[in-house]
Amino acid sequence: MFDFNLFSLSTLAQTVTLAAILAVAWLSQFVLGRLFIALEVRLKPITWARHLPVITLSALPPLLAWWLAKLAIDSFEAFGGQTNLLRWAVPFFTLWFFYRLVDTLINITARAPQAQVWRRKVLLPITLMAGLLYGVGLLDDFLQLGSLADENLKNITVGSVLAGLAIIGLFLFLSRSTFSFLEGGFLPEAGFEPGLAHAVSTLTAYAVLIIGVIAGLMVTGVNLTTLTVIAGGLSIGLGFGLQQIVSNFVSGFILMFDRSISPGDVIEIGSTVGAVQDIGIRSIIIKTATNREVIIPNSHFLSDMMTNLTRTDRIVRVDIKVGVSYDADPLEVEQALLEAAQHPQILEDPPSSVQFLDFGESSLDFALLVWTNNPMRIPALSSDLRYRIWDSLKQRNIDIPFPQRELHIRSGAMWPPADGASSQIEENLNQGQ
Repeated sequence: MFDFNLFSLSTLAQTVTLAAILAVAWLSQFVLGRLFIALEVRLKPITWARHLPVITLSALPPLLAWWLAKLAIDSFEAFGGQTNLLRWAVPFFTLWFFYRLVDTLINITARAPQAQVWRRKVLLPITLMAGLLYGVGLLDDFLQLGSLADENLKNITVGSVLAGLAIIGLFLFLSRSTFSFLEGGFLPEAGFEPGLAHAVSTLTAYAVLIIGVIAGLMVTGVNLTTLTVIAGGLSIGLGFGLQQIVSNFVSGFILMFDRSISPGDVIEIGSTVGAVQDIGIRSIIIKTATNREVIIPNSHFLSDMMTNLTRTDRIVRVDIKVGVSYDADPLEVEQALLEAAQHPQILEDPPSSVQFLDFGESSLDFALLVWTNNPMRIPALSSDLRYRIWDSLKQRNIDIPFPQRELHIRSGAMWPPADGASSQIEENLNQGQ
């Protein structure tokens, strides 16, 4: 509770000092705002550092207010003045600092509607409750509330739980920042291949997160030895039920260091073709040409056959087969197909070519071979080429045959036909066979 006289001269001086401190703290973000905005523009291409100016600017006012309050306390004590009000206000600046910092992190990591929900329904109520409890002098008692149900949990209090959660949240943010720094900047610049860079970044991020969880549990007061015994007992009971999860987990690490698949590769597994968006511990996310995200467990990539269209080179060949009439000149067909291959998405090197495949039953079979460096556009490119081939053949009066059958009835055959044969002949004649 308050332990100072609200109407004394000393209280008035401290009140004026606090007002001046708040004014300076608020003005600091406006004075330095342009500097941080310019710094943010420069750091925007750097993935891991682009949010540092925003975080620093949000934490600057409360940090400045806290420092000025400490400086004012030392100055008042040097001249023999009272500092009760200033000392009572300092924790509010600390609370203000945590509110601004957490609010900024929420805005960075979540979309605007989600950030607003977290701010209004979680962060703001917690901050107001903590400020109210401190203002009436009950915050320390509230934080010291512990478990009365179990003697082994007596070290766990509300304060220790909140501190543990804060540490875990901090390490979670550090884990994501470390991943962005390693994969988005440092490792590629250091010469690491994309697949290896992703693997090292992922493992490092998980290591940071595991350290944070352990540190959070230790601060909370959880006995790690007891937790290890419980985890060992549960592992025996759940081991058989989690075999598939463990298989996917191990497969994820193998894929990361095997480097057969990297983010950005275009792969074909079964009838699914798409670009690899993310390689996770449990599964791989693939985005198809129809903008659908397919989630495939990691174990499928080790047990099933998979085609990587862009592992070492993004240039792939597209084959378009077509059959023409036997009356057509093969050289003229070749010219028509090469003319149809004049497409903006087809590469000039390697050059397009035509293969004479075979003498078919009713057609001369050719294949147009073209090259492209955009594997995700192969279905659309194949469709465009077929349209062009049709137009090019039509301009040269080259027909594309279709299977036809003729029915020959020999003279002198028994008439009327045997039972059942007449209906079959009639059906064949109706079908033009």
